[in-house]
Amino acid sequence: MTRRFERRALLAAGAGASALAALAALAACGDAAVGQRRRGGPELANVWPWGTNTFLDLEVESWKRRQTLRMVRDAGIHWIKQHVPWADIETPDRGQYFDSAARRSTWDKYDEIVDLADEFGLSIIARVDRAPAWARPGQSLATAPPAALADYGSFLDTLARRYHGRIRHFQIWNEPNLAGEWGGAPPGPEAYAPLLRTAFDALKAVDAANVVIAAPMAATLERSPRAMNELDYLERLYQTGAGRFMDVQAANAFGLEYPPDAPPDPDVLNFRRVEFVRERMVAHGLQDKPIWFNEYGWNASPADMNPAQLVWRRVPETTQAAWSVDGVRFGLESWPWAGVFSLWFFRKPLTALGPDQSEYYFRMVEPDFMPRLVYRAVQRAATGAAFA
Repeated sequence: MTRRFERRALLAAGAGASALAALAALAACGDAAVGQRRRGGPELANVWPWGTNTFLDLEVESWKRRQTLRMVRDAGIHWIKQHVPWADIETPDRGQYFDSAARRSTWDKYDEIVDLADEFGLSIIARVDRAPAWARPGQSLATAPPAALADYGSFLDTLARRYHGRIRHFQIWNEPNLAGEWGGAPPGPEAYAPLLRTAFDALKAVDAANVVIAAPMAATLERSPRAMNELDYLERLYQTGAGRFMDVQAANAFGLEYPPDAPPDPDVLNFRRVEFVRERMVAHGLQDKPIWFNEYGWNASPADMNPAQLVWRRVPETTQAAWSVDGVRFGLESWPWAGVFSLWFFRKPLTALGPDQSEYYFRMVEPDFMPRLVYRAVQRAATGAAFA
């Protein structure tokens, strides 16, 4: 415990040259790489913990995909959580896979992503959602679930067969406890449950070794038609028996302004709030299934950022770097059920996200690939490498 707080003090030394000096001092400490865990947890918790969210589907140039994955690998990160939007592939109609504007197969981009992941020795967690327009007639929002669940199952079958043995981990939808992620409709666990079962059956029919990851919920205290408290949502979801149709429960773990070891409180959003998710899993007999972290981290927006934008609050960049490592260390030491921690996020193109938005300040590297302090801190922790 003493070493942990010494590390925070070092990384809280300031920004710019002083921050780099702090990181150099950290690297000189000589700690072993952070990645070993206690034995005895669920089998799918015994994995390398370092992951990150990538947006390779948004890149136009192949060299940027390659550079992203090279830097991911060099940081000691093994997992990439990558969006694979159904609507981006099975279009313009059922069973069709052609981009008429680009005059090429819609699979080309994803074939390249999978090839690059193989080249750099990385494993993909594929988030599969966003029904194409033909699959959601009458629904204007791309987040709406499909009208016919069989269409989703058929696409997952096609996806899993195309990348058999190369993509084995599939996240089924994203944050369905928010109306905005459920086609604008009030969130309903009883509606998500059959979607999860359809996905489970389709993916396991291709290969029983495929890993089905239940959607993460947005951590929220809200209880309204717009958002459902994630603990209430999961309680109702597990009451349907949907826990039988997942191998892993995904969760989000943003620390906001609190350190990783801040105790959980039902009325507070912080890193350890996930312990309440675990309690509900155990209560429903799901103790043999781990939690993997879909989005994890602290935001380092500038001090003068408009407070109305600070959905994730903010901490200094040096604190972001320190706590991103300390949170993984805490999980390895305290949670035998915790698996992959996918940092939010590695990099997005400026066309997708800019510095006038608070979310921009989660990034591990700049749009021009310049590493930020959080990248260096993770690289140090995941590899044990010192800085030049």
